[in-house]
Amino acid sequence: MLNILLLGPQGAGKGTQGKLISREYGLPHIATGDILRAAMGEGTELGCKVKPIYDAGGLVPDDIMIGLIRERLAADDAANGFVLDGFPRTAVQAEALDEMLDEIGRPLTVVLEFQLPEEVSIERLTRRAGEEGRADDTPEGIRRRLRLYHEETEPLIEHYRARGNLVGIPADRPVEAVWTEIQRVLEQVAVER
Repeated sequence: MLNILLLGPQGAGKGTQGKLISREYGLPHIATGDILRAAMGEGTELGCKVKPIYDAGGLVPDDIMIGLIRERLAADDAANGFVLDGFPRTAVQAEALDEMLDEIGRPLTVVLEFQLPEEVSIERLTRRAGEEGRADDTPEGIRRRLRLYHEETEPLIEHYRARGNLVGIPADRPVEAVWTEIQRVLEQVAVER
């Protein structure tokens, strides 16, 4: 079983690599935004709780997010593991996630930390904004999201390093080079288990 968490700043390629891992290893790529949209679309109890918050542009409370992730991990396609992307974003969320995963007997196998210099992140996000026309990828929006990442999410790197399952992945390289390294890491992890 491979339970993988992707950490790293916006623009580091987590979504791209998460989809590659998903395809290659047959694990669901669980992006929290997708979980929220699916739960609302299916009208699950948690989905109905989330909808008014989401529609108003608010932040979904941590306990509800943990509930949604727990619900998602119970699905058949997650029986052999998962690739979690976009959560946790804060130390409180990391503690809650660890607790929930321990409770259901599915602790994280490996945490892949995508390492990307800030200027590369800004350059990639600016380019993506032009290509995809994403409204949240304005220069101010990009800087605000990166500042939030440094303040709230970066401390999680130490949290997972202390747990002994963090692996740094230099992400300022072509997609193929990053993917090759991820495969090497996952093969190594599989051997050690």
